[in-house]
Amino acid sequence: MLKRIVKQAEGLLKKVTTDKRTRGTVPIDAYRERCLDHIDRVNNLTVYTHDEIEWAKMRIFKVYFTLQSYDGPERSTEALVPPLYEDQEVNLDSVEALVDEAVVSAYQKNQHSGGMGFSHSRGMTLSEGVGKPANHYWNPVLAAKKNPITYLDPSTVEYKHKETTQEWRDRMAAEKAAILNGRPSNGERTPT
Repeated sequence: MLKRIVKQAEGLLKKVTTDKRTRGTVPIDAYRERCLDHIDRVNNLTVYTHDEIEWAKMRIFKVYFTLQSYDGPERSTEALVPPLYEDQEVNLDSVEALVDEAVVSAYQKNQHSGGMGFSHSRGMTLSEGVGKPANHYWNPVLAAKKNPITYLDPSTVEYKHKETTQEWRDRMAAEKAAILNGRPSNGERTPT
């Protein structure tokens, strides 16, 4: 990891040379910032020894001082190296056709349904979504209907006691003992 960071920092000098040759100017401040970012990354490493970190910082600072002494043509308008096009401002009129095409393709799949001459469009009118939202699970007719209250006679209700865990354990232990001893349990007959 440490050698890779040093290699990236030393690669900045090659990028400066390439940028000067291809474009004629160099965004030197952006390259200096990158070099300082590499130094910060080395300072944040905790796995390496002090000597290894000092070696890496010495090499990266050598690159930084070389960038400091750069005296070629500079440009200060480009903040990022290499340029990230998603961060650049673009005139909206120049991409209007692309925006229209993107909007159409976004709605294209779900835009129309039906077939055999019975088609309709969804999400294409301004009146959709206006008004009170419909709740498909609520039936106002059933809600308005008054059902009579029915009372149960408690003498007709038979409550069946649910077996507790301890009662189940006791019953299982008794059945296991009966099976192991060969005795019938709960009125079962043993085969003879």
